[in-house]
Amino acid sequence: MARIKEELDWIDADPIRLACTRLLSDVAAKVRTAGIVTSPGFGYFNCSLLLYLTGVTRVNPVLWDLPFSFFLEYFGPNNDLVLETGTGGVAVAEKVLEDRDEIIAETEPGTFQITFTEVIPEMTFQLHVIENEDLDKFKRTLKGGWRPLTEKVLYKFNLGLTDGSVWFETDKMRGWLSDFEPESMSDLCLLRALNSPRRIHLYREVLCRKQNPGSIPSTGNPRVDRILQETYGILVYKEQAHLLQKMGATVPEHDYILALKGEEIARTMLSVEALWPKSRP
Repeated sequence: MARIKEELDWIDADPIRLACTRLLSDVAAKVRTAGIVTSPGFGYFNCSLLLYLTGVTRVNPVLWDLPFSFFLEYFGPNNDLVLETGTGGVAVAEKVLEDRDEIIAETEPGTFQITFTEVIPEMTFQLHVIENEDLDKFKRTLKGGWRPLTEKVLYKFNLGLTDGSVWFETDKMRGWLSDFEPESMSDLCLLRALNSPRRIHLYREVLCRKQNPGSIPSTGNPRVDRILQETYGILVYKEQAHLLQKMGATVPEHDYILALKGEEIARTMLSVEALWPKSRP
């Protein structure tokens, strides 16, 4: 409830924010109604509880400790509003936007420049509807929504039976899964985040700490330790850095190597969905 109040107070302070939220909700709802999959979330959007409650995202930021302050840093005039969909999403978005009061111009396929004329001074946002063919395979999930990680699905990850999971089917990732023995969604998200040229050097240390919990050092601050707990005491996510900075803790300057936790969660949700047993016709 405190988080809802924080976000509602922010929206009430500027009509443009409510307009953007409604716009995103309208487009996302119509895309799904058309039978086109929309990604569970994209980038900083996953840090907003209201975007989750209005159906724009499928990632609950309260459960995942995603700070609203991170959303605030990236939301603003001339910033991108990104929705990722399967094939056909752009056409649906064009249909939704054509009868609206805002001034809307498609500057390039899937990119709409929106000027909110009711707000003074005028504010312009770019709505990007990104079509991703990989999302098409998840069309069967529309009726039930994104499903959770079960013991049976987790067992598939541990055995490396990840064909069709998109981000966990490479030989390297199968090897990581076997060595790491992930126990949760958090572990799977962490592996996906580490599988990047910018962060791959952290894998061995993270693996060592997972296998030897006693080797995880304490910072001496219980609140800092809690924030770093899901990544075994190593700073991996930008959202973690924001929480640490908010409480006055020192954060390394090279945060360009950090991953977007919200985005890793969404990608992992897609991979979990891919390994669910297919419904019988």
